[in-house]
Amino acid sequence: MTIKKTVKNILNSALTLILSLILLTAFTVTAYAQKETINDKKSTTVKADKPASEDKNKPAPDDPKKSPSDDSKKEAKPEIDSKKPEVWDDAKKAEKIESTLEYGMQKERKIAIIMINDIKDEQIKKKLIEKLVYIISNDSDIEVRKAAVTAIGDHKSESAAPALIKALDDEEDDIKIAACYALGRIKAESAKTKLIELLKKQDLKKDSNLTDAIITTLYEIKSPDILELAVTSARDNTTSRMIRERLIIYIGNTGSAAQKDFLIELFKNDEEEAGIRSYAIKSIAKLKLKEAAPEIKEIIKEIDSYSFAKKKKYYDIYMQAVAALVEMGDTDSIGLLMNSLRSDNTAVRLKAVNLIKEFNDERTIDILKYKMKNDPDARIRKTARKALEEKGLIEKGKEDENQRNDFEKDEKNDKDE
Repeated sequence: MTIKKTVKNILNSALTLILSLILLTAFTVTAYAQKETINDKKSTTVKADKPASEDKNKPAPDDPKKSPSDDSKKEAKPEIDSKKPEVWDDAKKAEKIESTLEYGMQKERKIAIIMINDIKDEQIKKKLIEKLVYIISNDSDIEVRKAAVTAIGDHKSESAAPALIKALDDEEDDIKIAACYALGRIKAESAKTKLIELLKKQDLKKDSNLTDAIITTLYEIKSPDILELAVTSARDNTTSRMIRERLIIYIGNTGSAAQKDFLIELFKNDEEEAGIRSYAIKSIAKLKLKEAAPEIKEIIKEIDSYSFAKKKKYYDIYMQAVAALVEMGDTDSIGLLMNSLRSDNTAVRLKAVNLIKEFNDERTIDILKYKMKNDPDARIRKTARKALEEKGLIEKGKEDENQRNDFEKDEKNDKDE
């Protein structure tokens, strides 16, 4: 019985072992089969992308990340680098300018007009100016006509004066204004009659850039022909302030002692606008009317008698009066400048430093040196230094870093205020 039982146990163990081996074998076969399937799929994919019968001599396909022209650019680069930029002579530049003026767009044509400045050959430039003269009279583009007029003035082409005078009849005020300034630059006395005729058509009671340009041109060409009109209109309070100021400047540039009483009258009139009074005293100085000095000093003395609060209102007129005495070479102006240099008002001190630098006596030099080192305002120190540099008394550009920083700081504070 025991032997039978033992045999039975041995058989059961053997059967269990056999079943385990069978299961292990089946699992191994299944895993291997799955692996082979995956490899077959990968192999199929690779074959689809890369044919088995690939020609080794066939060029590789293009890289999508690489530009088709990259290789050609690399090959061409040495040739481009070795090429020197083309240098245009005046004749070639002129050819380009002419073709652009003929066929270009507005912006291109205006640039072409400016490019005439680059032409050095006077004969070529003269030919291009003739082209501009044609444009003034015949072109339909207002902006291009205006640019042509301005360019002729910049080049001071006297031969173009007739075309500029004709432009004073242009329908566009902008062209007339540009023509006025161009005529002033070339000092075209032949334009006087036309300018006066045009001025008489203007309404002087209204601000007008055209009227301003006409008057400016008349004093630039030193034409005294409208002095009587200027005095009458500048005295008239119904005349535009802008035009009154321009007429007073005109008197200062073209007038004479005959206008002294009128200018003094304006300057002394306390009810007159400060701007008008300042322009009047500037014109007196411009005409070197030394006989007006006593009356100017009288006004200065009167302002000095004002209270501090009231005097602030007259600082500009006061300094313009002192400036007039300086310009006329009056010896009393030094003492007046000294008073101004002691002022608590920065603007007054700055104006005084700018005026005193016109003198060259030892006292003036000492004042400028003191202001350069000790004035609390960096702008005044810098102005004094510049005056001394211009006189050759100190070396240029030697201010230290602290002085530059102080100036920049004061300038920034002024803007913030």
